[in-house]
Amino acid sequence: MTDIGIVLVSHSQKITDGLKELINQMAKSSRVTIVSAGGTSDGRLGTSVTKISSAIETMANKSAVLIFNDIGSSIMSSEMARDMLDDDLKAKTQIVTAPLVEGAFAAAVKASTDCSLPEILEEVESAKAQN
Repeated sequence: MTDIGIVLVSHSQKITDGLKELINQMAKSSRVTIVSAGGTSDGRLGTSVTKISSAIETMANKSAVLIFNDIGSSIMSSEMARDMLDDDLKAKTQIVTAPLVEGAFAAAVKASTDCSLPEILEEVESAKAQN
């Protein structure tokens, strides 16, 4: 059983908030925590390294933290945020290359069952293949 955190990163806070709401309705489980890290710290469109790293740090007690991004600089901001983490948290945090909605949804649903991190990532790969 894997206790995971999922960080949703988009240029829009509305997108990540809506996706978080959807996932929480469909994958209710105490093993999965979703954090919305969309937009900038002052509410504009864009991404924030500080906002992303803070979201990751709230999940330091998780077995794994998966970051899902939308486009462009969200990936670069997530990489920078991950690089700022202490070694232990950095080691269990990974940026997942999958479509934001489908990937995060597949990961959360799979993680809500009794499964391992490799099984979760396999489900994400399967969701990518279907797009």
